Amino acid sequence: MALNDRDYMRSSGTQPEMSGKKMLWILIAINVVAYIFRLNQHTFALQMFNGSLPVMKIYQIVTAGFMHGDFSHLLFNMWGLWLFGSMVSPHLNGKKMLILYLSGVVVGNLLFILFNLNTAGLCTLLGASGAVCAFMTAAATLEPEQRMVIIFMPFTPIKTPTLVLCYTAMEVIFELFGQEKGVAHLAHLGGFLSGYIVMRICFGGALPWDPFRKLFQKKSGSSFREKKENSYSSSKSTDNSRVSQKELDDLLDKLSNYGINSLSPHELERLKKARRQMRGEE
Repeated sequence: MALNDRDYMRSSGTQPEMSGKKMLWILIAINVVAYIFRLNQHTFALQMFNGSLPVMKIYQIVTAGFMHGDFSHLLFNMWGLWLFGSMVSPHLNGKKMLILYLSGVVVGNLLFILFNLNTAGLCTLLGASGAVCAFMTAAATLEPEQRMVIIFMPFTPIKTPTLVLCYTAMEVIFELFGQEKGVAHLAHLGGFLSGYIVMRICFGGALPWDPFRKLFQKKSGSSFREKKENSYSSSKSTDNSRVSQKELDDLLDKLSNYGINSLSPHELERLKKARRQMRGEE
């Protein structure tokens, strides 16, 4: 099968999938619009309250993730969504970006509500923090070599996996010892968890960074990703040899199924060589 014969390389009459970048801006826009109209009395029906579970509307689990209490709350969450969403969007289409966002909101909100059913006093639950935490986890699993400078952390720049692990540990400590009243730490932890689950479902063992990779390995010690990569090794040739059609098919299948990060430097060079062959340059 030639390069142009593949479904994802052919142009068709069907509408192309929305890009992850476009969905990211749509999500930010929805949050901004929701904040602008936050003073409308009808928007209160879109929020969640820990004491409202018996009369809660199912849609509030989702809509609460687009509501914010004040401008600083909105600004901080949208900055985080843009920062980590920009790392994730090259790897996901619009549909998967939306699923990642909604999963962070839903899992985070449900986790908070379930552990606060009997809490005295009424507590409002709103904000996109759970979704932002889901994107943080996704960024760490997909871009583990990305370094970030964090003002309140003494050792910077730090890699995204280190940031997520430190942030998760802080959330656990704050939740256990009751620090930072008014912050839904459980919703953040739910976001981290859902982000990992979604990435694991989307990429399986091909994730560049997976904190629980060993849990999914079989007794043989080889990971799912290693086994899949080994299945392509039989068609490898030397760097100077001509790229066969079978080798090209294997490389394109791997690229389509597991993304550009799954290709080794040797495989990337073979793919470039195949492109030069198709152009008649070799």
